[in-house]
Amino acid sequence: MKKEYLFNAVAIFVSILGSFGVERLIEDRKEKNENEVLKTNLVHELEQNYYSLLALRATLNSVIDVSDSITSNWKNIDSKKIINFHQDNIYDINERLEFILSNSYGFTEKNMYLNSLVNSGLILKIKSTTLRNQIESINLLVSGGNLNSNQDVKQNILDWFKIKSEKERNLDNNFLFDKHKDFKLLRLLTLRRRNEVYKLSLVEANIKFLEEIIAEIKANGLF
Repeated sequence: MKKEYLFNAVAIFVSILGSFGVERLIEDRKEKNENEVLKTNLVHELEQNYYSLLALRATLNSVIDVSDSITSNWKNIDSKKIINFHQDNIYDINERLEFILSNSYGFTEKNMYLNSLVNSGLILKIKSTTLRNQIESINLLVSGGNLNSNQDVKQNILDWFKIKSEKERNLDNNFLFDKHKDFKLLRLLTLRRRNEVYKLSLVEANIKFLEEIIAEIKANGLF
């Protein structure tokens, strides 16, 4: 009888351990699946930011090319030549002269999963300290505003046209440019170009950075 009790006790004990083991296995699989979903979503988001940077790089190169063509030929430049320069390096579907000269372009970020990873504390589960720091750096990139458009310069250029328009009582900005182009406008266009060149250097660096971290996550995972 004692052996039967002992056998039953052992059976119950083993059953309890087995139950805990199954629950643990289920939890482990659930956590693994959740981590895999987070990794997939994060990589997708990083790739979307990467493609946005590639598009911005192409746009900035076109803006700089047109700006160089304008400033280097300032004495002989006119509105018709500028529009032709832009048609060869289109970066804006709007071909109005004032926007060709003033528009600036920024980075459209996507950071839902980056924020989720950081704010939820899941980022602390990442084993690699280097990878963890890199992901935090990316979060700063997409939320820091360093790649935003240069709205101040844009507005100053548009104001130049506005002042000339009021003076001439004329709404033809091509005419206003051809008649009134001056050093003030040249300085603004030069400043715009300088800002876009600086932005381009940041874009180039961040493209390379994202390429490296996306490859790292795909090869070795997150957690």
